[in-house]
Amino acid sequence: MTDVQLTYDQKPGLATAMVKALLLPRKGFNRHKGLPDIRGSWVVAKADPAALKNYHEVLGLSQGEYLPILYPHVLAGGLHMNMLTHKLFPFGLLGAVHLKNRITQHTPIKNTQVMDIHSAMGEFRLLPKGLEFDFSTHVMVEGEKVWEEVSTYFMAGKFGGKENPSKETSFELATLEDAEEGASWPVPKNRGKQYAKISGDYNPIHMSATLAKLFGLKRDIAHGFGIVAEAIHYSGALVEIENSDLNHKKIQVDVVFKGPVFLESQAILKQNKLQDNNRFDIYCGDNPKPSICCAVIAI
Repeated sequence: MTDVQLTYDQKPGLATAMVKALLLPRKGFNRHKGLPDIRGSWVVAKADPAALKNYHEVLGLSQGEYLPILYPHVLAGGLHMNMLTHKLFPFGLLGAVHLKNRITQHTPIKNTQVMDIHSAMGEFRLLPKGLEFDFSTHVMVEGEKVWEEVSTYFMAGKFGGKENPSKETSFELATLEDAEEGASWPVPKNRGKQYAKISGDYNPIHMSATLAKLFGLKRDIAHGFGIVAEAIHYSGALVEIENSDLNHKKIQVDVVFKGPVFLESQAILKQNKLQDNNRFDIYCGDNPKPSICCAVIAI
């Protein structure tokens, strides 16, 4: 299969990618061919100071000299979108569900540092109800890998996984037992539009209650990574690592998205502090099942 290399020397634009996501016909996935080898790079990348300030203000975070641990994912958003809406990508992005992320921060990135951001399509796994596919991202500073991520998406459909499921599985986080509420905060009505300006993710399910209903949701939902950033702050997990003798270790963030957090709802953080302060679940209002499970650990 033909290799594709997308290279940008400035922040990748999103307008064309969004049009492709909505209108470009797709050939469909062939398990025998697998995923196309699509790679993307944004070289000499820098965080825009105004955008970074807006990120902190919208999410209520204190700004320091280093990028928040989830912010490289935001920076790579345009790169991801252009890869996943490329004409060779076999299915429409609007049908895919963002399922999981594993992030490893090797070294904190200063707000002013110049980065090279690289992404590539990864593995896929056939499941009884569809398939999972991965793509990886890594951030380089002066030739050193400082941050990396594997993002996992799910696409529902008949791809042969019911008869011949893949033996490999992705990581999982089980719901915490005996967890107690540690914090709660309101998710504003305009959060979808606010975070879209930060991330460039203008998926209709974040923009409009009416459009979200067309996708089977009861109303518009918050961007998951914005909620996770807030939860990491409220959990105290990073502060605990930074204040310990483990602060020179790499930090890993595992996230599993299990359900939506609706706009105009209350996000609730639950932890079992007696067992593990760095493992927490996020609930939406009175829903008894967690919407997001997360772990922040030193490795």
